[in-house]
Amino acid sequence: MNTTERQKDILKAAFTLIADLGIQELTIKNLAKAVGVSEPALYRHFDSKASILLAIADEIFSIRNQAWRNALTENTPAAECLKRFFLSQAQSFESMPSLVIVLYPDMLFKQDPLLLERINRMIKETKDGIRKILYTGIEEGSFRKDLDADAVAVMLIGGFRVLVSEWQITSGHSESLSLVNATRGHIHSVLRLISAA
Repeated sequence: MNTTERQKDILKAAFTLIADLGIQELTIKNLAKAVGVSEPALYRHFDSKASILLAIADEIFSIRNQAWRNALTENTPAAECLKRFFLSQAQSFESMPSLVIVLYPDMLFKQDPLLLERINRMIKETKDGIRKILYTGIEEGSFRKDLDADAVAVMLIGGFRVLVSEWQITSGHSESLSLVNATRGHIHSVLRLISAA
C-alpha cells in the first residue's frame, strides 16, 4: 500500500487511540475526532474500519522489516545483528510510544481471524529470523555449540516485551527508563550467556 501523508496521520492517530484507550475505542467517529476531520473526510482515505486495521497490520510489518534491514547487513557477526534488530525496535518505540501495541497483536486483532493469522505469521517469521541468526552465531563459533536456539529466541523476545512494558508503565515518571539503554543491557546479558568464549 502506498500511504499518503494524510493516511499516515490517520494511522498515527489510530495507534495512539488504541494505545491510550484500547481497541474498542477505535471507531470511525473517535478517529475522525482525533485527526480533526469529519467522518466523511476520513472515508476518503480509508473506506472502512477493516481497511484501517489492515493498514495498521501493514505498518507493523513495515516496522519489523525495517528492523531486519537495519540488522542484517553483509558480513555482520551474528551478535551484532541481534543487537541491531532489537535496538532498532527500541528506537522505533521510543520515537513513537503508541507503537507498543504491536507487541500485543492478539488483543488488537482477535476479532479478525485473517489479520490475526497475518500477525501470527509475522511473529513466527520474527522468531525464525532470530533462530537463524543464532544458528549463524553457532557456525561462526561466537555462540555456544550446545545452544538451544528456540529457548534463546524466546528469552530475547520475551525479555524485550517485558522491558517495553516496564518502559511504557514508567513513561513520564521521574524514574522513567531509556528503552534503548535497557534493551542494550538485556541483549548484552543474553549474549554473555550464550557466548562461546
